[in-house]
Amino acid sequence: MKKSLTLIGGERIESPKSDKTRPTTLMVRQAIFNILNKKVDNSNWLDLFSGSGAISCEAFNHGAKKIVAVEKNRINANLCKKNLFSLKNSQLRQKDINIICKDVLPWIKKYVGRNILEKNNIENIKFDFVYIDPPYKNNFYKNLLKDLFKSYLLTEKTTVICEHSKNEVINEDNIWKIIDTRLYGQTKLSFLVKI
Repeated sequence: MKKSLTLIGGERIESPKSDKTRPTTLMVRQAIFNILNKKVDNSNWLDLFSGSGAISCEAFNHGAKKIVAVEKNRINANLCKKNLFSLKNSQLRQKDINIICKDVLPWIKKYVGRNILEKNNIENIKFDFVYIDPPYKNNFYKNLLKDLFKSYLLTEKTTVICEHSKNEVINEDNIWKIIDTRLYGQTKLSFLVKI
């Protein structure tokens, strides 16, 4: 039997069968899109460790202009693609959606120190929002955030949203600050921007 998730508007998408993947709960997704509200409309959205693509699907449904989802597990990346292209009107916007099956850390690293972004390549656009949801307890954040904030993927106004365990601490740095934190059960959201 297939597992499924319900999106904010009531649509259903498939969820990974594996217990190793922990999809973002509906309550947390609702909170994120209530906080961001109309800012998502017409934005460029980067979803790191995208899993089933639930966050990317929500961003699409809330009016994001471009979506790039990065997921290294091929099964999950294919599921993310299937879910995104199951959404209403997604087939009409194929050029605006890109699912990349790569490891997030080396993928981000290739944009550090580069200032020439190739035109018309969806991987090389600058993002208004970056959502990061790595496996809990894996200590991905320290190195990932340093590379991400030094990369050419962000603008001065990009909001980076980190989903993590309530027990994991994300510290400020000399290149980013935390502008908001929210707690939902065992899940904490930290909102970061460039300094």
